[in-house]
Amino acid sequence: MTVEIDDWTCRLDFPDGWVDLTAAIELDPAGRAAWAREVVNSFAPLDLVASRESMEKGLMSLARNAERTHAVLAAAYFALGGANYAVFDVQIFGEDGVVISLGEVESRLLGHKEILGQPQVSRVELPVGPAVRLQAQYQSKGVLGFGKRLPCRVSHALLVPQASDVLLATMTWRAMEHGAQFTGMADALMPTLSLVPLDAEGKPL
Repeated sequence: MTVEIDDWTCRLDFPDGWVDLTAAIELDPAGRAAWAREVVNSFAPLDLVASRESMEKGLMSLARNAERTHAVLAAAYFALGGANYAVFDVQIFGEDGVVISLGEVESRLLGHKEILGQPQVSRVELPVGPAVRLQAQYQSKGVLGFGKRLPCRVSHALLVPQASDVLLATMTWRAMEHGAQFTGMADALMPTLSLVPLDAEGKPL
């Protein structure tokens, strides 16, 4: 998957089981419905345990959420049978001329009010440079103040070289029994991240 972002491109190598949501983020409702139908048709029909209609609605909901959060890249993991278990997205933060340190990025991540308990935070060295890794469980409130199912996340934040941007890549899941699997997936995906500079015409340098 590749997404162009101003003067550089973000790439990640997703293995089998992942559906690229990025192409659907900017589609209109009709285009998004056609995209979801095409994706569901790509699954082996005899393996599906979920209905095609529910899968299509789920895909469109995931694409809408990626649009709402201004993700520049998004993907969803589907297990055999068509059950969606995890979402991975990349967001870009920053202001022109405002440069922050990796330490401040870590402080802002830890300052999230919805973090429950004691998060696991560390520094990791990726091929594109050093990053802050944060693993935590989050509490989100429903419209009546009651708690929803608790999502777990592994986030990697890094400073984009020669730019004032911060790249935040996050794996999110709710099935606690699959925590070790998705933690491993997140940690395996991040070393495949590459940042490719683009020329004035948007072509990779």
